[in-house]
Amino acid sequence: MNTTMKRILLAVTVGAMATMGIARADDTNKPAAAATTPAPPPKIQFDKTVYDFGATSFVDSVTGTFTFQNTGTGDLKMGKPQPSCGCTVASVKPDVLKQGEKGELVFKVNIGAAHGQIEKHITVTSNDPQTPSISLSIKANVKQVVEVSPAQVPVGGIRPGMTTNVTVTVRRTDGQKLVINNTQPSSKQLQVRVEPVDGSNEQSAKLSITVTAEGRPRMLNDNVKVFIEGVTQPVATVMIVGQLLGDVSVSPEQLYWPITDPSKVPPANAEAQITRRVAVASTRPEQVLEVKNLSSSLKDLSVELVTVQTGKTYSVVAKFAETPKESERGTISFETNTSTQPKVTIPVTVTVLK
Repeated sequence: MNTTMKRILLAVTVGAMATMGIARADDTNKPAAAATTPAPPPKIQFDKTVYDFGATSFVDSVTGTFTFQNTGTGDLKMGKPQPSCGCTVASVKPDVLKQGEKGELVFKVNIGAAHGQIEKHITVTSNDPQTPSISLSIKANVKQVVEVSPAQVPVGGIRPGMTTNVTVTVRRTDGQKLVINNTQPSSKQLQVRVEPVDGSNEQSAKLSITVTAEGRPRMLNDNVKVFIEGVTQPVATVMIVGQLLGDVSVSPEQLYWPITDPSKVPPANAEAQITRRVAVASTRPEQVLEVKNLSSSLKDLSVELVTVQTGKTYSVVAKFAETPKESERGTISFETNTSTQPKVTIPVTVTVLK
């Protein structure tokens, strides 16, 4: 290689190195990409997670407050608390807390007839990344100072105008005198008389309850609340359950009618799917029952009255002309010659299963 060629090669090399140096310098002078700063996290802190009422008596419910604070740096956002059965959350305020702010969760637990140890829970959610869910516990030891035996009295079926009498014993268990100063029946059908129990040292009493059947046939679900001296709320509740009978019995009293896709029903069962029967009978042996003006409020449902025993029992046959396509509700009704049930209505609920 001659001297001229060497000089040319050296010049090219030096130029290339200079260009690379400028490029690197340009890259060095570019500003660095800004780093993403994470949002400051909130943090929820409760003053306590267990609220224990200890022993309590003569209460229908208990109410308390859990206090919490945002000890983090970001905004704390509260979710909707989920209480267990028998517990309600009245309020959570505020639902968004700045750093250092405090909030309150107010709750109520229904005691009712419960006794012994009870425990309820409230699940609290928030946007705290470390503790997104917290379970709060509520405890109480309920001591029922007043006992009722029996607490629920079945009276069976009674007809309009008839009465039945039941007796319930009320006893105080803490050695104090039982002074019943008021009883509160839930309906006018109940009459209550308080009687002492001999030899009980005034710690027990009897409630003589008279149940009078009045009004339309229906299920009885009434009660008597018992109040004692020195306590403003009822200390016991006696339940009265049974049935007020009419002159006409209907079975079933309402039709729940599920309809399945016809393609999934065997041909032998197709007729049964679109047909239902209701038994109608007189409940009085001496009464002659007449049924007339049978009708249906569902336009595609035909109804027919079939006499099983003249003047005593009948069958209402309800049938759709074709399988219903949509769910619907309506009634089947008819008139009778009885004074207690001149018109009988049977609710019908058709549910198409898709």
